[in-house]
Amino acid sequence: MGEPVRDSTHVRCLSYGLVRRLAELIDPQEGWKKLAVDITNPAGESRYSQAHIRSHINAP
Repeated sequence: MGEPVRDSTHVRCLSYGLVRRLAELIDPQEGWKKLAVDITNPAGESRYSQAHIRSHINAP
């Protein structure tokens, strides 16, 4: 078994199986937006703004 998952664990450090389980929990319609808003930078501020999210939605 790998390292325990903590609040500070980066998604890129998760195993494939855990990433897949996480993806199954996130609603592909709106859930990813809620998750993006909850991600913070080291200072505790939101990592992604509404502008970031809108630009991703409008990307081709």
